[in-house]
Formats: sequence, C-alpha cells, structure tokens
Amino acid sequence: MEFQNQYQVNFLPWRQQKIIKKKQTVTIFSIAAFCSVSIAGFFLILFQHIEIEKKQITNHSHQQKHHNIQQIKQKTITQKKHLDKLLAQKNHLDNVMRNNQFLLLVLQNLPSATPSKSWLTAFQYIDNKIEIRASSYDFQNVSSLQFTFEKLQGIGDIKVKKLSRINKLTFLHLTAKYQGEPDE
Repeated sequence: MEFQNQYQVNFLPWRQQKIIKKKQTVTIFSIAAFCSVSIAGFFLILFQHIEIEKKQITNHSHQQKHHNIQQIKQKTITQKKHLDKLLAQKNHLDNVMRNNQFLLLVLQNLPSATPSKSWLTAFQYIDNKIEIRASSYDFQNVSSLQFTFEKLQGIGDIKVKKLSRINKLTFLHLTAKYQGEPDE
C-alpha cells in the first residue's frame, strides 16, 4: 500500500490549490472571527467592569448620604428633645413668675385690706396654703378681716382657725388657699 500512494499522480492540480485556498480562507476567517469575538468579549468585560465600578461608587455615595441623613436626623431629635426641655423649663418659670407677681400684688394689697387699729403679726405661704395672724385692740376690726380677705382675688377657702382675746388685745388666726392668678 505504501507504494500505491507514492506513485499516485495528481491529474487535477487546480483542485488541490482550490482546497488549500479554501483552507487558508477558513483559517483566516476563523482567526479573524476569533479575534473579533475576543475583542468584543474584552470590551464587554471592560464595559461591565466600568458599570460595576459606577454602581459601587453610586452605592457608596448613597450609603454615605444615608449615614449623613441618619446623623442629621439623630442630631435633630436630640436638639428637639433639648428644645422641648428648655420650653418646659421656660413655661414652668413663666408660671412661677406669674404666681410670684400675683402674690406680690396680694402682699401689696394686704396693708390696705387690713382695717385700722389692726395689724398683721404673721404671714406664711407654704404649698399654696396661706396663714395669716393679726392682732387688734378692736374686736370688730379684727373680725371683719376675714370678710376683707374674701374680697381679694386669688385667695379662697378662708377659715378662722383661732380667735382669742387676752386683756384688751384680740388675736385672729386665718387659713386660706392660694388659688392662683384670677382668669381675665
């Protein structure tokens, strides 16, 4: 068999050249197709990598913004609590100031509310309770003191705790409740 192949004669050399040319064309086309697919794949991978980096940057930016928003939110909540606390203190101090101003007005009116020939010996204000002690040489004057105090606004529930007389001096001990500033 080996001898048969050695002496084989090619009567159609153009066919052999055509086959070689087709093989070269297919090889060149395959190489070109491989190169194009490789380049396209490379660019696809490159663009995907760029998109991934963009998304990571965007994600990082969103996380940073979210973190900043949370910090601002926490700071705002803290400031609001502090502001509420300060407003509550201000309101409390305003109430105390109004009560003190009204009590001052009551104290300023005490001398005019005290009848002549009578005088106050003690005035106590503790826990919205008022205790008044008065003395007089005239029983009528000191006994009218209770009715005079009832006319003062902001003082109510006036009760005589003790009324006594020693020699010519009459002693009166009143208790009352401070009701606060009258409504206008």
